[in-house]
Amino acid sequence: MQNQELLDRLKFRASWGQIGNEKINSEAAIAVVDPNLGNAVFGPNEQTYPSATPTGLANPELRWEETTQTNIGIEFGLLNNRLTAEVDYYRRVTSDILTAVPIPNYVGSQGDPVVNAAEVLNRGFDFTAGWQDQRGKFGYRLNFVGSTVYNEVLALGEGKEEIFGGGLGFGGILGTRTVVGLPIGSFYGYVVDGVFQNQEELSSLPKRGGEVVGDLRFKDLNGDGVIDEEGDRTYIGNPIPEFIYGFSAGADYAGFDFSIEFNGQSGNDLINAKKMARFGNYNYEVSYLERWHGEGTSNFEPRVTNSGHNYEFSTRFVEDGSYLRLRNVQLGFTLPETVSGRLHLSSLRVYVSGTNLVTWTDFTGYTPEVSSENVLSVGIDGGSYPVAKTIIAGLNISF
Repeated sequence: MQNQELLDRLKFRASWGQIGNEKINSEAAIAVVDPNLGNAVFGPNEQTYPSATPTGLANPELRWEETTQTNIGIEFGLLNNRLTAEVDYYRRVTSDILTAVPIPNYVGSQGDPVVNAAEVLNRGFDFTAGWQDQRGKFGYRLNFVGSTVYNEVLALGEGKEEIFGGGLGFGGILGTRTVVGLPIGSFYGYVVDGVFQNQEELSSLPKRGGEVVGDLRFKDLNGDGVIDEEGDRTYIGNPIPEFIYGFSAGADYAGFDFSIEFNGQSGNDLINAKKMARFGNYNYEVSYLERWHGEGTSNFEPRVTNSGHNYEFSTRFVEDGSYLRLRNVQLGFTLPETVSGRLHLSSLRVYVSGTNLVTWTDFTGYTPEVSSENVLSVGIDGGSYPVAKTIIAGLNISF
């Protein structure tokens, strides 16, 4: 490293570790019965008795969830550390993932049991890069951070070939299917093939059952002439983003300072479930302005209905989850020390800032940042509350 002026710092690194996950309900391994549900009437004399119901099923075979991660990376600084960067390759395998797996309602439990459901691989690159420099009174800095993500289910729990999830809480088929070889919680449903335009199409083309003219047509994937759950649902989207990133810039000159930050993600899909959950004639999506209302008027937006066939999990509700958001921008001015000293102040700074001002996205929900506590239901937007847009003006004074 001597007698050279290019590299200021160079470091190779590697790490390996294992960690467990305790972030589950402490009662997940035992049966829970709730006796505080009122009374029930039994017998010829119609006497009332205290009632109880199971709210959680026992699973005494629960094991710790375990994550094993390997990292190999490099970090360096160039040109008097004006340019710095770090690059890491990571491989993370999570075994015995703990999650609540949906069970049929006829079992009688209010809650789904927590099980060791799957083994999942995440791998990719984490990297950061930054440039900073000072030219007289003018200083500036640029930073970028990003992560690539590849997600794949390696194995499922004993005796399981698939795990369904992603319910909306009001019945209907589940909208995610976890199988070996695909991302966890992959969207699973019908492929929309247009809208029934007339009675001739309705009579001759494969149907789910109960459709009328103006309803959605689904593709007959197995070619048996009937649209059904077993043969005609397929993988229709990936909820896991392939790339997560952010970048920022800042500058200062003669007491003025400016900073701006962006963040975003790409390569993932979202289910617009607030468009799917329709129980009354109120606040329909803007897309209904392009609805079918006669032959030839639309071949993608069906007639207006409140429920039923048109609200099955399908490609109709799959949308691009990519976005870029202006997370924060700030402009400030600090009085020179000569001026603040005359005012008997150590410093005085005025500023104005804005947070979450603009989001560029094709997603038609309230926000593309959708979260879920259940790994089987990631990317299903049931109307997530949007992040607030905030504009602040402030004054910092130090005495």
